[in-house]
Amino acid sequence: MSAEGRSGGRAGVETRGGDGRMSDEGESSGVDATAGGRPEEAGSLGRSDPSATEVSRTAGGDGGEGGDGAVTDDAIDEIAFLTRSPVRVRVLDSLRRRGTVGKRELRERVDGVRTTVSRNLNALVERGWIEDTPDGYEITDCGRMIVDDLMALTESASLAVELRPALRWLDVERLGLDLRQFERADITTADSTNPYAPVEEQVALIQRSTAVRAALPAVNRQILQACRRTARTDDGEVEIVLESAAVDRLRSADRYAELFADVRRQCTVLEYDGTLPYYVGATAEGVQLGTTDGDNLVRVLLRFDVDDDVRAWADDRFERFEQRAHTVEERE
Repeated sequence: MSAEGRSGGRAGVETRGGDGRMSDEGESSGVDATAGGRPEEAGSLGRSDPSATEVSRTAGGDGGEGGDGAVTDDAIDEIAFLTRSPVRVRVLDSLRRRGTVGKRELRERVDGVRTTVSRNLNALVERGWIEDTPDGYEITDCGRMIVDDLMALTESASLAVELRPALRWLDVERLGLDLRQFERADITTADSTNPYAPVEEQVALIQRSTAVRAALPAVNRQILQACRRTARTDDGEVEIVLESAAVDRLRSADRYAELFADVRRQCTVLEYDGTLPYYVGATAEGVQLGTTDGDNLVRVLLRFDVDDDVRAWADDRFERFEQRAHTVEERE
C-alpha cells in the first residue's frame, strides 16, 4: 500500500477567491462547492471531530494489578526493548525465517552498520532472545514464542500508520468493508501542498476508462468534462449518480447548465433521493472510495486494484444507490 499526498501540478485548479466564491483558472482539477454537494454539511461518512474519539484501556491497568494474562511492567519493558531498534526486529524475523545465520549475512539482511548490528546482536543474546552458536546465530525457544506476535504487531502498526489519514475521515464500520481490504489500497490524501490531489485522481480514473460507474456526493466542472469525454469515446459508457441538490445547482447555475445538459445527453445521469454517504467509482481497472468534507473537498481517496471482494462490495453499494435514484428528467 502506498499513502500519497501529491503536491504540485495544480495548474488550472478551481480555487476560492477572497470573497469565498470559486474562481476558474482552467480545466485540470478542483472542487466547486456551488456545483454539487452539500456546502453546509460534512460528508456523512467522515467524522466531524476526529480528535473527540475516546479510547478505553482495559487490559492490565497500570501494570500493578490484574488476573491471568495481565500486562506486567516487565513484559512492557521487553516489548520496548525489542521494538526500540528496527535491527532487533529484523534480526528476529530473519532467524525465524532462515534458522541459523552468520553475522555477516545477518548484517546484509537487516541492512545495518556493522557496529550497530553487533551491538544489537549482543543485547539480544544477553536477554535470551537469540543464541550465538559455532555455526551462527539462532533464535531461542523464548524468541520463537514471541516473534510471530511481534511481527504481526509491526505489520498492524505499519497498516495503521498508512491508514491513519484515511481513517480520520472514514467510518469503516458503516462502510461494511473489512479493514484488511484497505491493506491493498493506494491512498491519496488532501494536504496543504495539494488539497485537490484526490480530485485529480478521480478525474484521471474517469479519463483512463471506457466504462465508468460513479456515485458522486460532490461534482465539479473537471469531473463532468471527464465523464463527457469518456462517454464520447468508442464503446464509452458512463453512469453517474448525483444528489438532488447537486442536480438543481448544476441546472440553475449559468456556468454549468450547458455543460450539464451535454453530459445528460452523453451519459446516464441518475438523481439520488437523499444524501450520498461517500464517493464510489468503479471501472474495469479498479474501484475508488472517497469522502468529502464540509467544503466539498474530497479529503481522502482510496484506490483498489481489481479484486473480487471489493468489486462485489462496490457493485452492491452502487445498486443500493440506484434503487433510490431516478433518471434526471428534462425540464421545459
